[in-house]
Amino acid sequence: MTPYALNLVGLNLNLTLTGEITIEHARSLAEELKSTLCSDHVLDVDASQLTRIDAAGLQVLLSSAQSAADTTLSASSSAWTDAFTRYASPDPFRII
Repeated sequence: MTPYALNLVGLNLNLTLTGEITIEHARSLAEELKSTLCSDHVLDVDASQLTRIDAAGLQVLLSSAQSAADTTLSASSSAWTDAFTRYASPDPFRII
């Protein structure tokens, strides 16, 4: 089972993260985001069901955030907050 789902609705690309996003999933997530995300899309992340994300998964999300017109976070989890704290990276996703 893939721990993420992409759904394009108009100019919003909704990314739902569930369970663990690790290096095992980073390549497929990056490829799907690269093929779907356009510079005029808003990347909206729902991380409410995320239990863990490692540096590889976080790198994919940060890279994708730079490619999007805007980024939003519709729902968070402690795993999301912990990842940004652990890797001392600013969180580019604004909460809506």
